[in-house]
Amino acid sequence: MRTPSIEALASAWARIAQEAGFPADYEGTATPEAHQVSEAIQERIREHIVATNDMRLFGLLHLLGQASLRMEQVLWPREYERMTREVEEALRKADDPNARSYTHEEVMQAMQERIDQARDKPC
Repeated sequence: MRTPSIEALASAWARIAQEAGFPADYEGTATPEAHQVSEAIQERIREHIVATNDMRLFGLLHLLGQASLRMEQVLWPREYERMTREVEEALRKADDPNARSYTHEEVMQAMQERIDQARDKPC
């Protein structure tokens, strides 16, 4: 990448970070504020990709997603471990040949119930 391209990228990132409210003093330490802004920036990128079908930002979206995941691991280790255990258990159950099959409606209802429960709990 040529220097002018990197400078243009740095300038664009600085503008986006400022617009989103990224902490000006951010030095790489996981904070709830940095995590929240990272999630907001990811959402803007996803919306752009969907609206324009422009996949050039997909790599950046992936990197931000990994950084956000790492922040979650650092900020909320117990919750992250709990979710990991629940996913592993769900995968084991799904692989069970005697596992019950669910209709799409049942799955969507269960997901909505979990979303509603999560909204009632502070992060």
